[in-house]
Amino acid sequence: MNSFTAKLRGLRFSPFLACLFTGVLYALPCYFEKLFFLSYVSLTAFFIILIKNENRKKRFGYFFSFSFGFFFTLYIWLSTLYPFPGFNFTDSQAKIIIILACIGIPLFHALLHSAIMSLTKFLPKSRIVSVIGFGCAWILSEWVFSLGTLGFPWGRAALSQVGFLYSIQSVSLFGSYFIAAVLVCSCMLFAFAVIDKKRTFAFAGLSIITANIVLGAVLYYIPVKTGDKIQTAILQGNASMEEKWSGEKSTNKIWDTYIKMAEEAADNGAQVVIMPESAIPKDFRFIYKSLADVALSKDITIIAGVIMDTEDGKGTYNSVLAIYPDGSVSERYDKRHIVPFGEYIPYREFLESVLPFVGELNLGDFTTIQGDDTVIFKVDGIKNGSMICFDSIFDVLARNSVNDGAELLTVVTNDSWFRDSVGIAQHLNHSVLRAIENRRYIIRAANTGISAYITPKGDIISKTAPLVEDIIYCEVFAIQNRTLYTITGNIILVLAGLFYVFIIGLKLIKKPWRRKCDADGKIV
Repeated sequence: MNSFTAKLRGLRFSPFLACLFTGVLYALPCYFEKLFFLSYVSLTAFFIILIKNENRKKRFGYFFSFSFGFFFTLYIWLSTLYPFPGFNFTDSQAKIIIILACIGIPLFHALLHSAIMSLTKFLPKSRIVSVIGFGCAWILSEWVFSLGTLGFPWGRAALSQVGFLYSIQSVSLFGSYFIAAVLVCSCMLFAFAVIDKKRTFAFAGLSIITANIVLGAVLYYIPVKTGDKIQTAILQGNASMEEKWSGEKSTNKIWDTYIKMAEEAADNGAQVVIMPESAIPKDFRFIYKSLADVALSKDITIIAGVIMDTEDGKGTYNSVLAIYPDGSVSERYDKRHIVPFGEYIPYREFLESVLPFVGELNLGDFTTIQGDDTVIFKVDGIKNGSMICFDSIFDVLARNSVNDGAELLTVVTNDSWFRDSVGIAQHLNHSVLRAIENRRYIIRAANTGISAYITPKGDIISKTAPLVEDIIYCEVFAIQNRTLYTITGNIILVLAGLFYVFIIGLKLIKKPWRRKCDADGKIV
């Protein structure tokens, strides 16, 4: 019995379990925005554990424990997909997919983050170099999550700070990776202050945070020069996933709903009406006339998320376009980051050989064709750049649109997969970051919510409740000026990469000169 009790006590104080706990705490600000300060508390605690139990061979394990605690907590809302209404899954199949999503994705991301953070083992034993090195490694880790077919940069440090807008205004200068640098470097300094009992480290950490907040406050209150304005309306038809793909009767009902909402919005003074991603689940060529009739009769422009089959019928475009009052149609923007396991199945042959029912995840039974470029079209004289759903979590896409001339950004999305879970609020907060980075108004139209208007400073000035049918109105302005971030991009990411090229290169250069010497100091 005493042996068993001793083991329990050992588990309680295991540094790996402590790291796991700090990772869970680190995720909480992504659920409760006003707890943004917990990011600093949890990360400082993690670094104290890491440094006090310094063992470079175990560093990967400590990072993995922290990372799994973070990513598991961050992604647990994916469980709201269960029981996949509208899909042809059995209950057992649905449970398998949920387990794979809620355990598999955190495991994969924890392994990836831990592998990148293991670069820190190359750092020399210098407090200052360690502070910089940990910040640079964290930036590189966040960047790696945005790469490839399975890119999913959902858990960036900047997302945890949206609850305190002053702290993220600096992304308009240096991009979202800069917030990771502020957070990680200051927390490393706090950890060293505790361990070394040196107030200078604590003062340095506070100075970094204070400087970022003061800079943010100044940037927040500097007026943004605006141009033409338009009165807009967002239509939230509240069509669930099972309704959208359940048959012709349901499609016609959704169709009628959006036509009536567009007419109502026009009657209430809207010049431009925005409909969400694939708002009417029917090929655009079939619904064009209805939308054009409303645009013509009400003298409005309709920005609509639409789907359109390819000529050969082997794929579908998930797109945004504008229908003008004269019935003409703008150039079409096609979604640039399509959703794996939602709009196409990556590694399909292999996955279906292991789990044959995985193919059913493609709800609309089509393969989405990925777009490859920005498309800017005018809306009442204002140049509009579009993003569709998953696009909005990739900072480079919004930046590309603004550099190509967008004076206004629209995001059309379908978050009905996640009902009213915290996932829809987290997705909305990515649009807040895109607005601040580029100093543009963002109009965000969502099928079931949250639809919102976001100012260039990140304030949400109007939004809908989730899972309701609603129309919201707002006057938005064109902006032509570009931010430093929009012009220069993620310079801090380049610097982080160069830092580790230098550190690792230095190690490699020094290594060949290490030789054994005899008693007289001569190289053997």
